[in-house]
Amino acid sequence: MSSKLDLDAARRVCEVVAGGRLLPGSSVAEVHARGVRVVLAFRLNAAEVERRQEAGVEPVLDRSALEGLMQLPAGLPVPSSVLTARERSLLRRCPQHAVERRDGGLVRRLVTPLEVDLAVVRASRPARGALVRAGRFGAYTTSAVWLDGPAAGSELLVMEAGVYGLGAVRGQAGEAPELLVAPRSSSRFGHTSAGWLFTEQVYAQLLQASDVISLLPQPTR
Repeated sequence: MSSKLDLDAARRVCEVVAGGRLLPGSSVAEVHARGVRVVLAFRLNAAEVERRQEAGVEPVLDRSALEGLMQLPAGLPVPSSVLTARERSLLRRCPQHAVERRDGGLVRRLVTPLEVDLAVVRASRPARGALVRAGRFGAYTTSAVWLDGPAAGSELLVMEAGVYGLGAVRGQAGEAPELLVAPRSSSRFGHTSAGWLFTEQVYAQLLQASDVISLLPQPTR
């Protein structure tokens, strides 16, 4: 999809797919992830983003390091003696500021910088390839196809989207988005090293594209 993204239109599409509204604090952006352009509705972890900004912590793009971090609860000390040799080896791959070492124990400081609530792949025509691209995000978040073009011939796409648990929505410029099929709700998006790596990759792109701090919810007075 080469046409420039209208962020207001993208947000309306995401709201329709999400059942009418996004979660408080949600932002919408288009990034390149898993080999495709995708519109994401996400929420930044304000405390973690600000901590990383102040400490100069870069996105962690080493899945092995993230797997090691997942062996530790965030913010709680764990004696080094209870960790396996493999776990200690993985944790040695972690960057500075990810783990604090004190009194013979380890404390994980790094947590995920954001939560991705929805992934929507745009398509100008109802081709099956759009379903394949949207399916690449099915292990991480609710996913859908955004048909940004004529609806003619979309019946098969809608049927297949329903079979795979994907959503489908049609919305062109100047038109209110129309939900063709709702995505299947699921609780299977577990916290895995692959899922954490996905959030770090998204965060890295957001850092390159804009001032991430400007996306944080502003405190009310």
